[in-house]
Amino acid sequence: MTVSTILISSGSSQSILRVILTLFSLMLLLSIHRYSLFINFTLVFIALIAIQQWLVPITDGLLQFILLGIVGIFMNILPGFIVGFFTLFATKVSEFIAAMEKLKLPRTVIIPISVIFRFFPTIAEEYQHISHAMKLRGITFTRHFTKLIEYRVIPLIISVVQIGNDLSFTAMTRGIDAPNQRTNVCVVKLGWLDKLLMLIMLILWVIYFKEKFFQ
Repeated sequence: MTVSTILISSGSSQSILRVILTLFSLMLLLSIHRYSLFINFTLVFIALIAIQQWLVPITDGLLQFILLGIVGIFMNILPGFIVGFFTLFATKVSEFIAAMEKLKLPRTVIIPISVIFRFFPTIAEEYQHISHAMKLRGITFTRHFTKLIEYRVIPLIISVVQIGNDLSFTAMTRGIDAPNQRTNVCVVKLGWLDKLLMLIMLILWVIYFKEKFFQ
């Protein structure tokens, strides 16, 4: 929420905050050892900065408008997307549930979010399986572009419905909706890194509200 809200805002320090939050999101990828994604997103950001600094000034009219739109949209969306990716793939469902129960949140909030945590990774895995199956049958993106929807998207949609039901049943089987107090073996507590990140987010929100309401 912090990254997405501040990136779409405007202000005198917005460009500085964009750089800080972009670097922060890239560091998160390194922390979960996603080195290939780190390199790819770094190259994307370098390309966007190069377009903004050198290509946009020498263009005009419709082309300049399109380039500014591409740079603005991707520079503001990608950091939030990276942080969301990190949240989904770096958080264990059991630890998340333990933390939310410690915060005394209602089950009506905990259960849907815990299902979502497993939903997107499972969909990504299912799409990889579908892609491998299609490649074994010789149906590739370049050779059979018109069959892409029929042989990849439609099976994925059918799988999504089934995956959602399976994950819901799994959560219920594990007693996530039981009225009694659940026990867990997860050690959930605030460490020094958590406190540091909370302090950084607090500073960012102070800058955000200062520019919004006290400028």
